[in-house]
Amino acid sequence: MSPWVKLAVSGSALMLLVGCGEPEPESTLDGIFTMAQAQRGEGLFTTHCQRCHSIQEFSGHMFNAVWSEVPASALYYRIANTMPMDQPGSLGNSEVTSLMAHIFNSNGMPAGNTPLEADLDWLNTVPMRQPGR
Repeated sequence: MSPWVKLAVSGSALMLLVGCGEPEPESTLDGIFTMAQAQRGEGLFTTHCQRCHSIQEFSGHMFNAVWSEVPASALYYRIANTMPMDQPGSLGNSEVTSLMAHIFNSNGMPAGNTPLEADLDWLNTVPMRQPGR
């Protein structure tokens, strides 16, 4: 077999293997959090956020007006760096991602099987979208 044929066969095999992996989520509509995370986030929202905010500020038309098509990393940064207002920056990564999961769930975004992680490079590639928008 010629080197060119071997290269072509190897390249084709590699393309098939790459295509077999689980597809990367394209938006927040692709199940990027778990329901357990959203439930934990609801408790955290009650504990840390509810004294100053209502979930209505972060859902429906209000959410869409501010966050539609914005990378999920922006919401992560906002929560992580400015909340709670009396102790900005005091929440850990898992608390921030759980709060995000609660907000996503409150906007009808579907839960998935993999927990949302604080991978900011990846979150920067995931636009926030509500169903039907």
